[in-house]
Amino acid sequence: MKESSIFYPEIQMYKWWSKIRWFIVMVLFAIGILQVTNINNTYPIIIFVVVFIGISILNVLFHLQIIKTNTLWGTLQVLFDIIFATLVVHLTGGLSSSFVWIYLIAVITASISIESSGGIIAAMIGSMSLLALLLMYNFKILMPVNGAEFDPNIQTQTIFLISYTGLFSGIAFISSFISDLIKRISEATKLSKKYLDDKDEEISEKQEMILQNKKKIEEYKEVVTAAAEIASLDHDINNPLTIISLSIRRIIKAAGDYKDEKLSKTGNQMTEAINHINKLLTRLQKIKNLKIIQEERDKEKI
Repeated sequence: MKESSIFYPEIQMYKWWSKIRWFIVMVLFAIGILQVTNINNTYPIIIFVVVFIGISILNVLFHLQIIKTNTLWGTLQVLFDIIFATLVVHLTGGLSSSFVWIYLIAVITASISIESSGGIIAAMIGSMSLLALLLMYNFKILMPVNGAEFDPNIQTQTIFLISYTGLFSGIAFISSFISDLIKRISEATKLSKKYLDDKDEEISEKQEMILQNKKKIEEYKEVVTAAAEIASLDHDINNPLTIISLSIRRIIKAAGDYKDEKLSKTGNQMTEAINHINKLLTRLQKIKNLKIIQEERDKEKI
């Protein structure tokens, strides 16, 4: 039987998340293009296109790993997702970017594809990436690509960083819990399906045994019916034998009166044959006395 994803919610979860990843990437690409086209420098456009191609490749890899997730590739993919998110934030305004939540792609992906605390670790790496980006802005190593003037306000940056760290961690906890729950359900479903398959096999074997036993019972009934008919032959045979016995006695008496030894010998041989037949009929009494034969004969009389 072909296994359906209905029986494996974990695979279904991967498929839905793969579709959501593609949707998010397409939305970001569309909005990002609108952002960078307003900049005279073509350098950010090239970077954005390269980033889009990179994340598209990562999405293809994630789609190929739906059936069996590879932890190493999953880890590399999450790291590239974080790098992609950092570039998106930088290209769309830095601290004022509306797409800081893009780190959640890496957080949720890590929660799904990496066991244990993968989502929490991805959340922490995402926060560190934001911190590194802010530090580079503060030390004038980078400036937001949209050309906006950067205000190195430590208090605002701290609130910004703490807020998104809390968001990333909270989503990581929730998605990890849901992912673990779905995986446990998936495992329980697989075990239940295996148990049901085993029971189906047992039922099939028992049904086969029942059919064989039913066939034997039919044959047994035929034997009982035939035995009941044979058991009633003694009465039918005894009546002719009685007549024959009387005739033989007359023959033996006549042989004595006429002193015919041949006729007397023939009469004695016939008497022995009759006695032998009577012994055979006596054996039928054992069959006739069986309860099941008596019940079958009673049925025939009705």
